[in-house]
Amino acid sequence: MFAHVLAIVGSIASGPNPHALVDSALAAMRHRAAPARVESVRLTGVDHTWLLGNAERAEGPWRVSYAQFSELYDPVNGSLRRTALTLPADANNTSERVTILTDSVAGLFDGGRFIVGSHSTYEDLIDRVDGLPLRALELASASSRLVYDRAVQRYGVPHDVVSFPWRNGRMRLELNRETHLPDAVEIVRTYPDNFRWAAFGDVTMRTDNVDWTITPSGAYWPMQQKTSLNGEPLRDVTYSAALLDASPVPRDSFAVSDSARAEYAAGSALNFSRLRVGMRGQPVELEPGIVRIPDFWAQTLVKQPDGVVIFEAHISAQYLHDVIGEARRRWPGSPIKALVMTSDPWAHIGGVREAMALGIPIYVRATSIPFLTRLAAAPHTLDPDSLARSRRAPRFVSVSGRTVIGSGANRIVLYPVRGPYAERMVMAYFPGHHLLYGADLVFRNRGPNGEPQPGFFETEATDLRRAVAREHLVVDTLICVQNTPPVAWREFDESRATP
Repeated sequence: MFAHVLAIVGSIASGPNPHALVDSALAAMRHRAAPARVESVRLTGVDHTWLLGNAERAEGPWRVSYAQFSELYDPVNGSLRRTALTLPADANNTSERVTILTDSVAGLFDGGRFIVGSHSTYEDLIDRVDGLPLRALELASASSRLVYDRAVQRYGVPHDVVSFPWRNGRMRLELNRETHLPDAVEIVRTYPDNFRWAAFGDVTMRTDNVDWTITPSGAYWPMQQKTSLNGEPLRDVTYSAALLDASPVPRDSFAVSDSARAEYAAGSALNFSRLRVGMRGQPVELEPGIVRIPDFWAQTLVKQPDGVVIFEAHISAQYLHDVIGEARRRWPGSPIKALVMTSDPWAHIGGVREAMALGIPIYVRATSIPFLTRLAAAPHTLDPDSLARSRRAPRFVSVSGRTVIGSGANRIVLYPVRGPYAERMVMAYFPGHHLLYGADLVFRNRGPNGEPQPGFFETEATDLRRAVAREHLVVDTLICVQNTPPVAWREFDESRATP
């Protein structure tokens, strides 16, 4: 017995053969009754997804969406057809949606109508498909650069970790030393086209496979999967059925029409790493020295006697440089003196690290600074950005009460908004113009067809109205983060949500 233990220890010390470990895992998953080669995987179940970055606070807790689904995978070619029915709490407005991933196209079909999928959607679906246990093992087996990383203990059970280069990062598999099954698949890579994840650099997507069960096909399958992103819960999936089949999937299961492919190819503006100033709206001067760029979201430039103030840092580092370029074109020689962040959701932080690297003072709600400090320290080893290379400390200016920026006609006064929705938001008032920048709090009501309706979202509008009344501001015109034309304050203040 002692000699056997020494043999195991010696084997680990010298490093087990990673391909042999993967072969054992494949054999364990297929089990004795499973087909030798699985050509299709059919799954049904329910899931709930945490909407990371979409909450009152940048640290969560997160809102959740629920769905009932059926999925068809081609584990050989990495294709997916997913039919999902959302499950809202009121059981109304449910609609069945079909998502297809095939070769280099991802798209959503809602009621038979193709909706262009963004590149970030494509990348997310790739993770879901290639991270499935059988597909991940097949990819590992085929890799000529598969290596043995280390041994780890999970829940008191030893696991062997193997890894290989995958896409723009690395995939790791944790193989249970007792069962040989892949108890976890971990993907570490960057997501330059995902406007919520890109700023975090090296993103770790980990899926723990739970409740391994022998399916009717004779193969093992995890009937629950728990996926996290950088340690935050992202998705919980519970399967009601899993069928692994030796029959090839009919190719028309993943068919995408030529017109849908052309629409997907033309949607490059949805790839956030490529989004540039002017692709969705040209800059407009609202007042002398106040320029609004109504692109995907709006950014605003304010010229003051001693420099330029930028509102928001959306999208990406390149987009921020485009905005700075627009300021320099209009006002040559004027320095960028400040960046104002009126909120901190993940959707609006794409260019913040670049602003930190440039040494721009960042005015932000005091309660957002701990999150942004962690963002500044996020690892960027796979694709180092300017901040990772410079290691420059961010310059925060805390906004916890009335805060003045600059002088003259375009003097800016910042105020915390407060309220159940806007507790982390800052509004900006221009006394010289009776102009209010209402943070991310101005959303017009929408009808069933998505068209604007009278009135504004009541919760957000209430927080903003109360803040304006509290500070005794005289407002004529309202602008905001969203790509929304200026609104007369009287219209906003007097409107109420329609039933």
